[in-house]
Amino acid sequence: MQLNTQYQALPQMNEQSPKRDKTLEKIAAGHQLSMEDSASRSITSQMASQINTYSQELMNTNDSIGMTQIADATLSSLSESAQKLNDLSVRSNSASLNSLDQQALQAEFQRTQTSMQNMINTTSYNEKPLLDSSVSPRNLTLGDQDAISTYMDTLSSVQSDVGASANNYVSQANALLNQITQTSAAKSQMADTDIAKVINDFQSSNRLLDASVLASAHQTQFLRESIDRLLG
Repeated sequence: MQLNTQYQALPQMNEQSPKRDKTLEKIAAGHQLSMEDSASRSITSQMASQINTYSQELMNTNDSIGMTQIADATLSSLSESAQKLNDLSVRSNSASLNSLDQQALQAEFQRTQTSMQNMINTTSYNEKPLLDSSVSPRNLTLGDQDAISTYMDTLSSVQSDVGASANNYVSQANALLNQITQTSAAKSQMADTDIAKVINDFQSSNRLLDASVLASAHQTQFLRESIDRLLG
């Protein structure tokens, strides 16, 4: 007679035992949270307050990013117009121009100046002016190349500063977004423990383990009876 000595229930027992142990750990942790419910609520409330603070700071930072973007766009337009002023000024120095030509250049120069000043006056964010008189072209005159060149350098410097500020605000926004994400995840992990589900999972694992143990016991008894019959 050939005896079946392979305990088919053992693999299932080996699988279910660790699952049951892990589930017990979850239940214990959940029970601890339940016992410390007041402290848990206080912690999650503090986390919610932090998230609200970070969110408001993020909104403020996004406003700053918006302001720098608007200012940068206007400064780019001013630089293009300043180049036009420079071109008109160079042309006005030509000895071949008559008085009518000079008048036409002067009129175009003034129209460009007026357009530039209007851009400066209307560049705002929530009714807050974003540019000041440092970028105004009002004092420029046709034919004064040095003054126009200095003005163009000023625009370039201001735009560089605005770009640096924009990059700084973007970095701040990314850092705040990371803080919001991490704090929200921690709050969710603490507040959303479903003890009922964990207990149900434990009961399911325990039933499977009990069935495995019972099957193993039957196999062991069968083996013993078979051996007794052989020896008897």
